[in-house]
Amino acid sequence: MPWIWRANLNGSTPVTEKVYPTPQLTVGNGAYYHKGYVYWAQEYTVPGGIVRMDPLTLETEVVLNNWLGHRFNSPNDVVITRNSIAYFTDGYYGFANFNDTLKPEIANGVWRWDMSTGDVRQVASASAGIFLNPNGVALNVQEDKLYVTARGETSASTEGQRTIYDFDFSDETTRGPTLKGGNPLIYTDAGFPDGIKVDAEGRIYGGVTGGVDVYSPQGVLLGKIKVAKDDVAVNMVFVGNITGCTLQHAKVCTGFNLPQ
Repeated sequence: MPWIWRANLNGSTPVTEKVYPTPQLTVGNGAYYHKGYVYWAQEYTVPGGIVRMDPLTLETEVVLNNWLGHRFNSPNDVVITRNSIAYFTDGYYGFANFNDTLKPEIANGVWRWDMSTGDVRQVASASAGIFLNPNGVALNVQEDKLYVTARGETSASTEGQRTIYDFDFSDETTRGPTLKGGNPLIYTDAGFPDGIKVDAEGRIYGGVTGGVDVYSPQGVLLGKIKVAKDDVAVNMVFVGNITGCTLQHAKVCTGFNLPQ
């Protein structure tokens, strides 16, 4: 996929346009802005990993694509703390959806990458039975909770796991950087959760079939942001007091005012 969508928000109405990073991304997903760069999760026919892009020049650079020589499966989403600790999900969506994607060779899971030291480790694993195929990932504003969405064996699976899990961070002085918990906080009623975001009040937003579900920090469904019939909201972003979302078929999703 040689191009990505970019939304120009300077006018009264957002305008989307195709732009062409170089080198091009191969199925980029889960963009996250951190200290002047956009970080993408990348999969498909090259070893999966994390790609950094300059949003002004659109120049890209692969900054992580293996763990001790083992390639990742299909990195899907990434979030970065204020002190440059990246958490990203790695599933086998690429292998399940594209026949020519490289065969997985490590367990699916959530990974932690210390961008300052280079330390990379898996902090939640499908091999431990927590989830089968992790997808979206998000931090709360306080950066003391990590939320992970999980789906079925493939992107088309709506049965089984369609859950949002919440994790706490362990005391790094005694156990090193690990996660604890992994409790199923939310089970969605429509399709499966994909991209996920958390606002300043702790509300959780999950992209699902038919729109975006909005939940309280305790997992109570507060409402639904509807999109076009038969469409799927795959991710979303906050811009001021407005939220917008990206759709499976690249249609326009109308923003709405967040509760005060």
